Amino acid sequence: MKKLNNLLKILTAQVMTIAIVLTLVEIAGQLYAYSNPGYEALSAIPDRTVGWRLAPNLEYVHTGGHWYANEFSVEIKHNSQGFRDDNRSTKKPPGTTRIALLGDSFVAAKEVAFKNTPGQILEGLLNNQNLSIKQNQNFEVLNFGIGGIGIGQSFLTYRQYAQTFDPDYVFLFIFVGDIWRTISPLSAITNNIVEPHQLKIRPFFSLYQGNQNIFQTLLGVLNFRLFHQILLDLKIQKLATGNISFPTEEEYLNLTNSLKSLITEEKITKVSENLNQSSLLLYTPEESDFDEFVRLQNERVESDMGEDRTKVREHKIFLLDLWGKIGVGLNMLNQKFSPELSMKEEFDNLIKTYGPRNSDVFSGSQDFPNFEITCFINLKVLETLNRDIINESRKLVIVDASSHLVKNGRLPANLLSTILEKYCKVNGIGYIPLYQPLNEAKRNGTKTTWPKDGHFNENGYRIFGEAMFQWIEAHKE
Repeated sequence: MKKLNNLLKILTAQVMTIAIVLTLVEIAGQLYAYSNPGYEALSAIPDRTVGWRLAPNLEYVHTGGHWYANEFSVEIKHNSQGFRDDNRSTKKPPGTTRIALLGDSFVAAKEVAFKNTPGQILEGLLNNQNLSIKQNQNFEVLNFGIGGIGIGQSFLTYRQYAQTFDPDYVFLFIFVGDIWRTISPLSAITNNIVEPHQLKIRPFFSLYQGNQNIFQTLLGVLNFRLFHQILLDLKIQKLATGNISFPTEEEYLNLTNSLKSLITEEKITKVSENLNQSSLLLYTPEESDFDEFVRLQNERVESDMGEDRTKVREHKIFLLDLWGKIGVGLNMLNQKFSPELSMKEEFDNLIKTYGPRNSDVFSGSQDFPNFEITCFINLKVLETLNRDIINESRKLVIVDASSHLVKNGRLPANLLSTILEKYCKVNGIGYIPLYQPLNEAKRNGTKTTWPKDGHFNENGYRIFGEAMFQWIEAHKE
């Protein structure tokens, strides 16, 4: 009995010690969170042309999506046009070369101070008096980045806003997530609405060519049948047995290189010729959806955001947050020391995103259209944007980060980068393989993105700005 009492005392003491330690950790965590608050900002407003854009003249603190600021806390200021930039005159000053920077949140760059955004880095490098490129010129880099938009909306942003500022160069940032936004009417900006009632507020695009099936014609020129067939077979295997036989890393690299070799300049030339014979279709949001978007946002501003459109995020249990981070860290360690786990996650993602929903290998998955068709639509958008820019004696340059900012699989990201590079070469469009210096930095141990947020950190945005500068320096007249 005495031994049992001693054991109970020991267990009680251990439990109390653990409870005290956890309580102290929770208190310390909450104190840290109070001194580093997270902010929620309603930073975008409805826009009839683009879908949405940044709210003009808004000032707030951006801390990402976390409930406290655990990676960055940045003061943000929008200009009178509704972009993260200085106010610029529409009329270009004499002796000035203007560069318009288009793209999504990686262009808006809210994760770093304004001086560290890629546009400001580029502008600073170009205006450095010690650089031979200047030649008594002044350079202005105008930031037209809008979070959450796709390539199609960047095109609309150019026509509606950037074009009026008379840029000499137009740089368009692209990563693989942007191509899906071009063909989807749904948007992350309203995805917290219950699914059956989600609003289709994003303008999206497709192709048309009379009675001909333009997509079948294009797939006859360039397709990745083997990729889709492998995913279909794995999907069937998983349904039948519950298990999948994943390829090794070497086999995966060989498959990637084999599919990349299919993307030749000859095929891209034929794709371009066929696209040139098609029409680009623009679908704008239904008035009812757009009006509901406006109503819901006004309601949110009036109810809990206020005129400054911002508020402190509600606090959560710090220990749960800490436990989640530990879990993520352990998972990363497991993948590092167990390559098969990393490959399993890769192919689970590929099957979910790209696995054909039926026996037609080009049918697309349950939630995503066919990859090649999505690429073709985006190439048509680039063709149309480039035509606008050429007609105004300007130059389009694609800044491609797809093979670094991998989303939904490494293989499709590599295919997209190869397609973009060949397309730009065939059609006289400037091309910057931004993923190359980013990947090189990563191999050398330099972190280019915030681990949790996923956007570029100061290193990533610096490399972004420097890559654009190097392109201009290499192509100066």
